[in-house]
Amino acid sequence: MKPWQLFLNSSFVLLVSGFVLTTILGGLLSLWFQRASWKRQTRVDLFRKRYEEGTQFLDELSDHIGKRFFALQRFVWSLQNSTEEQRANIEKEYFTIVAGWNARLRTYRNKIRLLVSEEQADRFLDYQDDYRPQDPQSLHYILVKAHNAVVDAKKGKIEIANAQRVVDELNWACSKFLEALTTSFLERATTLQLLEPPESRPDRPLRHPRNGT
Repeated sequence: MKPWQLFLNSSFVLLVSGFVLTTILGGLLSLWFQRASWKRQTRVDLFRKRYEEGTQFLDELSDHIGKRFFALQRFVWSLQNSTEEQRANIEKEYFTIVAGWNARLRTYRNKIRLLVSEEQADRFLDYQDDYRPQDPQSLHYILVKAHNAVVDAKKGKIEIANAQRVVDELNWACSKFLEALTTSFLERATTLQLLEPPESRPDRPLRHPRNGT
């Protein structure tokens, strides 16, 4: 056997070779674990951010829905027991809230679609309700129906009691919508789906509402 063969087969070379291979393998494993840990932590951080974003949005939406409903309810009350000046001030405050609502309407729908689902987005704003004004299915158009009833009561076209009945139905619709939306969001959060795109319905045509009330 030649000297170099003896050297390669010596215990020293085998020990050094084993050490080098072990070091390289250990480094690769360490790098893999570091990358896996980084990806996992990044996903956790993104999930936490999305959850916080979702809860803040639900608070904002709930607050805005509550403000618009109560402003409309005050509008109805003002038709019965208030001076002309008081009624004018209440009506002005209401329409200021309506303007803010309309400015955020599409943003709210898009956020619901991204954070929860397209089904819940349609429950908030479904342009198909243009064709069923007397039986709207989405919250915005139920608001529009109640708004129109109160305006008609102010003009004397319907009884105030009838307008109040529509506003009472709106109150129930607001509560049902917020309850369902919160439940759907929490279900996505508990099943770690907040980082996954919600299911969409590409067959639904995009339309625009006929009015902005």
